[in-house]
Amino acid sequence: MQHGSDSRSAHRTRNLFKNALLRLLETESFAYISVKDIVETAEFNRTTFYNHYVDKFALLDDVTQDLLDEFGAAFQTSFQKYHPKSKILMDKKDIIIFDFVYRNRYSLSIFKQTDILPMISQKYSQTMQDKLMDIWSPQADTAENRLQTYTKIFTYGLMGTISGWISEDFSTSPETVTQDFVDFYNFKIENINK
Repeated sequence: MQHGSDSRSAHRTRNLFKNALLRLLETESFAYISVKDIVETAEFNRTTFYNHYVDKFALLDDVTQDLLDEFGAAFQTSFQKYHPKSKILMDKKDIIIFDFVYRNRYSLSIFKQTDILPMISQKYSQTMQDKLMDIWSPQADTAENRLQTYTKIFTYGLMGTISGWISEDFSTSPETVTQDFVDFYNFKIENINK
C-alpha cells in the first residue's frame, strides 16, 4: 500500500475502497474483480486508487489485515486463560470469537473464495498460533516445542470449525457453535480432572 498521506481524508478514501472490494466479493470471485470494478463501486477514479494502492492485491492485503487485527483481538480475549496446563472448564461467556466471526460474516466471505483461500487461511492460522504462544507461554509451564505443538493442533481445530461454519453459510447459530466448541474442550478437561 502506498501511504502518500495518512490524513483523515486518505484513511476515509482507503476505507471506501476496502468496502467496495468487500461488496464486490459478495457476488464475484477475486480473480474476476478488476481495479475498474473497484473504483466504479467506490465512486472514485483509477488515479485516486493508485494513489493509495499499487494494485488490487495490495487492497486485498489491507482488507485482510484489518480483519486479521480484529480477529486476533477477539481470539486472544476468548482463549487467554485456557492454556494447555489449565484445568479450568471453559466458560461459554468468555468465547467471543464465534460472535465476532458471525458479525463479520460478509467480510469473512472471502474465505469461500478458492483463489485466495490458501493465502488468507495461512495468515489467520499463523496469527492465532502466534497469539496463543504470546499469551500462553508465561502461563503454561511447558516446554516450548510441546506448547507449539499444542497451539498448532488447537488452532487447526478452531480454524476447521470456523471454515466449516463459513462453508455451511452459518446455518448454525453462533451460540450453538460456541456451545459445541466449549463442550468439546470441557470434555477433555473433565477427563483429565478425573
